[in-house]
Amino acid sequence: MPSLGRSRRIWLYLPPDYQSTRRRYPVIYMQDGQNLFDRATSYAGEWQIDETLNRLAASGGTGAIVVGIDNGGVNRTAEYHPRLPWSGLPGQADAYLSFLIDTLKPLIDRRFRTLAGPNSTLIMGASSGATLALYAGMMRPDVFGRIGAFSTPLWLEPRLDQIARTKKPYRRGARVFLVSGRDERVGDEPKGIFAKDQPAMVAALIAVGYRPGREVLSRIVDEGTHSEGFWASEFETAYRFLTDR
Repeated sequence: MPSLGRSRRIWLYLPPDYQSTRRRYPVIYMQDGQNLFDRATSYAGEWQIDETLNRLAASGGTGAIVVGIDNGGVNRTAEYHPRLPWSGLPGQADAYLSFLIDTLKPLIDRRFRTLAGPNSTLIMGASSGATLALYAGMMRPDVFGRIGAFSTPLWLEPRLDQIARTKKPYRRGARVFLVSGRDERVGDEPKGIFAKDQPAMVAALIAVGYRPGREVLSRIVDEGTHSEGFWASEFETAYRFLTDR
């Protein structure tokens, strides 16, 4: 990670037919790679990304390449936020995005059969990883045209709805998927804090050009919790919405 002076493990999922075809595939860049594929490496449960995509491929799905980036442990919060929560000090999200855009994505596009344009380049994450995913889409819509944000702490500064209104990231074909639990909470935060500001984010996206239902899909789930189990249960819906042509 030249922009951060660190190194990081990267996970790669290839569709089941990758070796038997010459097709090119959309690419999903996902944060917290430890938790995506294997319960043994996770620290809070797994998303079952490979099982879900294998099942969809078996029923005729076109498939996607998934690039999972391990989080940085003690550096996770700094890397995923443009400004550190609570302290207000600068975060490292811009340097992390530089790693994704200038180092990792070019490597993936060189070595694998990808569809490299923004409408085929997805970025996803949950909690602080969702902050990073939304921030990436707002700041660099020329690279990340489709965003999956699960349980985003939208109350933190800088507010992502305000960034959207300022940056006006909409490009033809862009899409955003947002989901949170109606009573979802983390730590000492009040119940429902993740759902509370999601309508403001949706309103901002619509104001700058995203069409509701077609280009922005917002879900508030009654039983949703701040957990890998909840995010795993929502992944298929997000994937279908974000990869639909």
